[in-house]
Amino acid sequence: MKQLWILRHAHAEPFADEATDFERRLDKRGVREAEAMAALAGSLQLQFERVVVSPAARTLATAQQMAQVLAIPRRHVHADERIYLAQRKTLVAIVRALPDECGSALLVGHNPGVSRLVRWLTDDDGIDELRPATLVGVAADLRHWSDADAGLFERLRVLRPEDADRR
Repeated sequence: MKQLWILRHAHAEPFADEATDFERRLDKRGVREAEAMAALAGSLQLQFERVVVSPAARTLATAQQMAQVLAIPRRHVHADERIYLAQRKTLVAIVRALPDECGSALLVGHNPGVSRLVRWLTDDDGIDELRPATLVGVAADLRHWSDADAGLFERLRVLRPEDADRR
């Protein structure tokens, strides 16, 4: 059984003349969201053997909060420049390249790609565009990540920052 958790980065600061989109950081709300989602993941005892994250500032900050709270070793966190503003096809290639010994992975990225990935993996059109800091877990009875394909995954959970407030 393979589990993939997909996290859209938390809210980021607006565009500024002196910064590129890639350099946009989490705003105050985003910092709170990232902290809340990491705490929620910790309370649910989620574990990730590998984290693959876009190297954009806002995704790195979101992933770093998760890694810190869940005590994920730094060597298990991998920035992959292909995730930045990636289309679904690219994200699928990244998922398929995960090492088979990894049973549970976290991918931290951007919309619209992450939303499209979730819908493709689950064949579930009921999944709307992921709002910032939304975490979706999906699972499939696979031995090899390379076998990941459309509709093979079952949705486990959809977690949002407001869910952390209810705990």
